[in-house]
Amino acid sequence: MNKRENIRRLANKVAAHIIGHYLPPGKDYKLAIIFVHRAEMIRLNKKFFNRKYATDVIAAPIETASNLPLVVLGDVFICVDTALEQARDYRHSYAAELALLVTHGILHLLGYDDLKPKDRKKMRLEEQKILLALGLTR
Repeated sequence: MNKRENIRRLANKVAAHIIGHYLPPGKDYKLAIIFVHRAEMIRLNKKFFNRKYATDVIAAPIETASNLPLVVLGDVFICVDTALEQARDYRHSYAAELALLVTHGILHLLGYDDLKPKDRKKMRLEEQKILLALGLTR
């Protein structure tokens, strides 16, 4: 199995756990996790937030109210270059950093926010709870 397949499996594992524990049953939930390089993340950050730098993760929720059995949550963009740098900086594995960023992005799709200190603390606690449950501590 190659590196890309391992990353894909890790992202799917995290997403499945969050969907299974945070969303009501009985619907089919879909989301996209898109891995991009620095130049693309800079372009996306500029487009969505008018910022000219590469961030680690951008979540783009799709807000639709529907009674249909399929719910499209949105897209999570992860900058692989920034993830690699952060893994080095925080001295943990690249897989652990990717798991955190996938978790962070999906929580944003579910309505979690990290702009205010109180909300940031709540989000960090949820991230750690999810990673711990998956055995993916940093």
